Amino acid sequence: MGVRMNLLKDDFISTNQGKVSLRTLLTSEIDYQLQYYFDEVQLAMLQMLSSLATVVLQPTAVELRDYIANGLTEDVYDSKLSDVCSEWFDSECFMRSKPPANAKNPVAPITKLLSGIECGTSPNAIGLFSEVKRAETICPDCTHVLNYNLHMNIKGECFGPTGATGIRGGGAISTLVSGAKLRQTVMNNVIAVDLFQKYSQLDTDAELKPMWVTPLQGEVYQAQKIGLVRGLFALAYHIDFPVEERACQCDVCGHSSEQSVTTFIREKYKGSYGSTKTGRDAGAGWWPHPFTPSSIREDGIYAVCARDQNWHSWQDLSSYIVGKESARATFAPAYIVHQFQELSSARANLLVGGNIADQGSVVGRVYDLYSMPSTLSRQLTKVTQVVDMGLDSKERLSQALNKMFGIGYDKNFVTGIKDQAMNRYISNAQQVIQSILLDVDRKEASQLRKDAVQELQREARRIYSSVQRKYQHDMPLFKALVKGEYFLNRQ
Repeated sequence: MGVRMNLLKDDFISTNQGKVSLRTLLTSEIDYQLQYYFDEVQLAMLQMLSSLATVVLQPTAVELRDYIANGLTEDVYDSKLSDVCSEWFDSECFMRSKPPANAKNPVAPITKLLSGIECGTSPNAIGLFSEVKRAETICPDCTHVLNYNLHMNIKGECFGPTGATGIRGGGAISTLVSGAKLRQTVMNNVIAVDLFQKYSQLDTDAELKPMWVTPLQGEVYQAQKIGLVRGLFALAYHIDFPVEERACQCDVCGHSSEQSVTTFIREKYKGSYGSTKTGRDAGAGWWPHPFTPSSIREDGIYAVCARDQNWHSWQDLSSYIVGKESARATFAPAYIVHQFQELSSARANLLVGGNIADQGSVVGRVYDLYSMPSTLSRQLTKVTQVVDMGLDSKERLSQALNKMFGIGYDKNFVTGIKDQAMNRYISNAQQVIQSILLDVDRKEASQLRKDAVQELQREARRIYSSVQRKYQHDMPLFKALVKGEYFLNRQ
């Protein structure tokens, strides 16, 4: 049995100043930085800390606006905490529930909870390595964020038949509002209970207690019956982490610990959320997780996911901040973006993060930060027009390269040339757009647009010219590429 620790009271957050508590993080003037070896753990920690702060504060919009603008005092934190059943967040029970009597309870090495190293047993599983190549032993404190990450961010298919899909859906993208300091970032993503209720339209009698306190029942988990705190920590697995009385240096946070964890035991829940086809077909409904942008289609609501390993987040940035309509779906920003627009006029950045999953594999990762205008609600067109310029240059490049298909060469050969060029543009445009948006507050919309057109068209032309140089001695291809210049350069 591990040392009794409480996530709302005790030091468990790994920072550059040692381990600190949620209370210290939110009330201190020290500029703490999270210290974890894996970016997916950093992202999950931001999500989890904001959700835990929501549990403690459960603020109204008026209160949260004040906390964001003026900070939080220790007295206010302690007063709010006294109204919470803090024992629900003891380390022994947090996000853990007892499996049924007939459970198989498969045991797995802790490595399998880090999708950057190990992402399943399916035939096409691919491991993405961070700087740390191995993670076999962790401290008990880090079990909580890995458990949270499993439930909220890791696609169930990464575990094959024993995997489960959580309330957010498999491989969902997350958007968070990032502040100048860690304390501000966490506070920016705390949920105002009255605004969320108005936005989510959950039933007034929705269950508020966490699922490890009041377990899920039935084969379909109705979204309307899941209250805010219950949904923020929704379970998809019965899980436990056996603690060994053996000292270690944690492979996830780097801190020394008197206890070690090397394995975990899990059993998936048998019911279905509305994030799955089974749940959608049974009318479970979509639970509007505050950090999850969504796609509304004819057959239901889906979490927005990264499309493939050549995808970059700038392509869908507009849908993350203002929404977007396409022929097949309507894209809606995550609730947290709406909330921040309503509550604050402070300067903030948008953090877009998540895994790029392909069936049972993690083939890429997204962790991008975008500068947003200080008056977020009034100047979002300054951002969307930059993205539109990127998409326009992408379309011009595509049309120019399409000229190669008319010369009678093998289609797969030509497609390979085009795909390589397009992927280079998409990848390079990511940095160009992030750089341009650094000036979103300093420059007028017309100048920002002019810069975007100039930089992004220059990038498209540079890539196109490199294709021309490569095939300058192949006259049919070269002539086709010369004809394609018209589409690239037209005004």
